[in-house]
Amino acid sequence: MKKYFVLASAALALCACETTSSRPYTVSTENIMAFQSKLQSTDQKVQVADFSLAEGVKESMTCRALGALEVAPGKTPVQFIQGAMQDELFNAGAVDTSTGTVLNGRIEQLDFNSFGTGSWTIALNVSSEALPTGYTVDTKYSFKTSYSAVRACQNVIDAFTPAVQELIGKVVAHEQFDQLTGASAETPVAAIDTTDVL
Repeated sequence: MKKYFVLASAALALCACETTSSRPYTVSTENIMAFQSKLQSTDQKVQVADFSLAEGVKESMTCRALGALEVAPGKTPVQFIQGAMQDELFNAGAVDTSTGTVLNGRIEQLDFNSFGTGSWTIALNVSSEALPTGYTVDTKYSFKTSYSAVRACQNVIDAFTPAVQELIGKVVAHEQFDQLTGASAETPVAAIDTTDVL
């Protein structure tokens, strides 16, 4: 009897220690093109400051009984979202780390559901000196889950990148994006010399 108890305990421990694989971010071509469309015509440059968490939002998350959820190798979810934004702006040729408009980010909501219809719910406030109050975008990205804890938690991780891509797409599509980056600032009109006009 004792032997069976030891075997059962060992099996349970192995299940509890089962880990899921994290994923690096993959840039969205659609988002890059949107950034280019908004910023290249004005040659506006930006830089991304460290993102923060709003009060009450928890960054450390666990998935079912499998322990801590790691969405990317060596990165917290906040660092992942900040890095994603920076990567897409960089690929759009819109980053200048010395003179670009500084974009700030604050994660207002960060939750996932691995039961039933899986989903990530993320809300991000972006602001800058040009738009101090900023604006908030949010997304609820749905994905397939599973009865298996290991498979379900892997699906949670796999869905984080497309959820963040969708979130960033909403940042650049927002009607106040030009104000945020300073691209909407009016260009001074040069004075016309009418001295010689008849």
